[in-house]
Amino acid sequence: MAKITLKIPKLAVSMQEGTILEWFVHSGETIERGQKIYSIESEKSVLEVESPFAGSITLLADTGMTMKVGTPIAEIIT
Repeated sequence: MAKITLKIPKLAVSMQEGTILEWFVHSGETIERGQKIYSIESEKSVLEVESPFAGSITLLADTGMTMKVGTPIAEIIT
């Protein structure tokens, strides 16, 4: 088993922070690689993010939270 931490991604060179618009999964849920897990808004775009791994997800951030790039938002136990 491994624990992978998902962080706010840098979607553009100038991006400093992002807002979680919606979670498509719930804490404790088993997810698949490639499954859409959340949408994020930056100053220039909205992106739906897919899971890079399969496993059990724990959410660390709530919908509507605006956070700096690199801030942990979820963990996946593979």
